[in-house]
Amino acid sequence: MRVMVTILSLVLLGGCASMNEKRATGPAFTANSSKPVDKVAECVLFAWQNQSLMGAHYAAALQPLAGGGKTVISAGEVEFADFEAANGKTQVRLYFQTGLMDWRKNRRIEAVQSCL
Repeated sequence: MRVMVTILSLVLLGGCASMNEKRATGPAFTANSSKPVDKVAECVLFAWQNQSLMGAHYAAALQPLAGGGKTVISAGEVEFADFEAANGKTQVRLYFQTGLMDWRKNRRIEAVQSCL
């Protein structure tokens, strides 16, 4: 039984892509804003923290993006958004874990759009 649980755990963990692997496959949603990086990223952070998904609120955090910018990431890296300055604008790129339901993706996209 322990062997079965171990194998199942490895299979499930093996199916989760890292943030850099998700970035390499390209964003699910992109947008630009004339607002500064910090303002857009903080707005998305608060929007995700206050958003109810099927009656539950999921944790989200703000962290620096390597090379400059910010990343808002949800608990478990289910979804995350990168914010970078480019040509006087803020470029937003949103990524989702594979298999995430469309209604949740749409709610997260709506939250990002409300901050642009």
